[in-house]
Amino acid sequence: MKPFQPVSVDGIEFDALIDEARDLNADIPDYPTDQGFDVSDTITNHPLLLNMTLAVTDTPVTWRLRHGARPGRSEQVLERLEQAYARRQLVTVITSKKTYSNMGITNIHIPRNLESGKSYKVTISFKQVRVTKSKTVSIPAEYGKSGGTGISAGSVSTGGGGGGGIGAVGKSPAYQQGFALFGG
Repeated sequence: MKPFQPVSVDGIEFDALIDEARDLNADIPDYPTDQGFDVSDTITNHPLLLNMTLAVTDTPVTWRLRHGARPGRSEQVLERLEQAYARRQLVTVITSKKTYSNMGITNIHIPRNLESGKSYKVTISFKQVRVTKSKTVSIPAEYGKSGGTGISAGSVSTGGGGGGGIGAVGKSPAYQQGFALFGG
């Protein structure tokens, strides 16, 4: 079955996809868990890793009508690929089966030898970057007050001032008094 489009990396089209491997990895806790405990919160999925070997040549066969045969084409493709790597920007990788967005190029291997002539098998490794959005929300004023007294719940300082930021620094007077009674 012939693919519908050539593989492209950041809009750079290649003649053939030799192989593709996706790695999905996760960290799973080594410690025992209680029966019935949901471990899904403790399993950490890592970003997708994608490894591809792509072919490019001056005389393409698969996409000949699209790319044409011209001297120096493979060198131009490799130069554009190296420029994409040097820009250190996220790229999109498109295959006939799947589109991978937000991919960072981690490695490019371009072997050159006498047998290959003007065709190259380029190995490229990618790592997917998780892109998130921050969101600001309003918290009702009553959530910032302490219990039935309605006084400020205070603040905690983690650096500097009175005991290295641990203890009653920034707390209400009632809290400070109780803190002192219990050896704080």
